[in-house]
Amino acid sequence: MINLVICGGYSPQARVLRTAAREFAKCGEVQIVTLCPALAGLANRVEEAKSLRPEETVVVDACEGGCALQALQQLGVTPRSSILLNKYPSFSDRYVKDASDKVRKLLAEVGGP
Repeated sequence: MINLVICGGYSPQARVLRTAAREFAKCGEVQIVTLCPALAGLANRVEEAKSLRPEETVVVDACEGGCALQALQQLGVTPRSSILLNKYPSFSDRYVKDASDKVRKLLAEVGGP
């Protein structure tokens, strides 16, 4: 199982990323993880995030803020790999496909689906 940690923002890029990520969760080999609950201090979510195995964890950030990667590292987990998506000016199917292609490539590099 690959843990796909994604940002939880509401920018167009984040919305594109969340839509693209859902496609990969359907296969059963990828678990989508957002860190918002852990950052809110929910104890069980903090422990869940800290227990992610680095070799099974990748991060996709939707903007240059890099909040998903920074938050994960603050919780003591360094992912196997991470990428930053392009800036998407709006939400569209074309941008979702572009994001999906980038996530697919990342997952393939770490032995995922």
